[in-house]
Amino acid sequence: MAYEPLFQPLSVNHKLDLPNRLVMAPMTTTAGELDGSFSEQEIAYLAQRARAGIGLIMTPACYCHKSGHSFERQVGCHTDDLLPSLSACAGAINAAGAASFLQIHHGGNAAKRHLSGGPPWAPSAVHNRRGTSELPHEMTDDEIETIVASFAAAAQRARRAGFTGIEIHGANTYLFQQFFSPFTNRRTDRWGVQTWENRTRFSAEVVRRVREAVGADYPIAYRLSPEEDHPDGYDTEDAIRLLDTIVPLGIDIVHVSSWEYGAGLRHAYPNGSHPTRMIREAMPPQIPVIGVGGITLPDQAMRVLEDGVELVAIGRELLLDADWATKVRAGELEHIRTAVTNRAEIDELDVPERMKDYLARFFISD
Repeated sequence: MAYEPLFQPLSVNHKLDLPNRLVMAPMTTTAGELDGSFSEQEIAYLAQRARAGIGLIMTPACYCHKSGHSFERQVGCHTDDLLPSLSACAGAINAAGAASFLQIHHGGNAAKRHLSGGPPWAPSAVHNRRGTSELPHEMTDDEIETIVASFAAAAQRARRAGFTGIEIHGANTYLFQQFFSPFTNRRTDRWGVQTWENRTRFSAEVVRRVREAVGADYPIAYRLSPEEDHPDGYDTEDAIRLLDTIVPLGIDIVHVSSWEYGAGLRHAYPNGSHPTRMIREAMPPQIPVIGVGGITLPDQAMRVLEDGVELVAIGRELLLDADWATKVRAGELEHIRTAVTNRAEIDELDVPERMKDYLARFFISD
């Protein structure tokens, strides 16, 4: 089969055996319950993709502390009261034959007061890049310690709940990126950006504490954005240097949150390399890398593997076609759904009901 490499197994750093190279990207579904628990529909939606042949299922971003609550109906992992919900989700995915990773998250300046109960917590009192966030509260030392501890506690809950592993969400302008970026971090203390040790301190401390919390044998992924498109942001070389600092502290998988894979790049890179390929070439061989970015067809997924990247994450396409992997493996490419054009087609999708209004706004133009 032309796409057989997508279905080859992979051993991850002697800790995890994956059945294939396909990953369901973490996507916010606005489908959780008001108390932060997974809804039955969301659990069923994740488990279905596992049954259809995706080897690793990443959950939607799960807030590890109430101050980081960023999305309507976002799921939480901030309290032991949610262990039954977490266990139900992990158990359903595992029973369907896939590995299950809980993505743990804090929105930083992207948190919403009406969800979190107070102003957003962030490294500095700086709006997000789009200027759309509320002006956040600059975190104190004690508050930073509280959030570091909350990531460790959430990771421990994930293990207790039965998740195969966890992913630390360090990408997409959220809290980790806010600490790393000179644009959002204007601090002058040890959590600032004046030295490399200070600039990477938050990420390094969270990774260190999470590893201590879950033990040496539990898989940890770290998701990061390879660059920040702003004069005061950072580039892929900075991202590689960050990974060089934190991967030895206990990271097993690097997940590069990128734009359209293989499309035109925003900056000139050596040999025209995609940032994900640059990161793959810089990482130790035992640390697999996940590539992602607008992949809808198997030829695009194969391009990721051809760059030497071990795993391919598929996001929006798995909203449009729950059986994508099954159809690729069967050679039924003509039956893959890659678009929707009207509300009736949205209503046919195998996604939680609460998500359909959002998808209609996202996929259908006026």
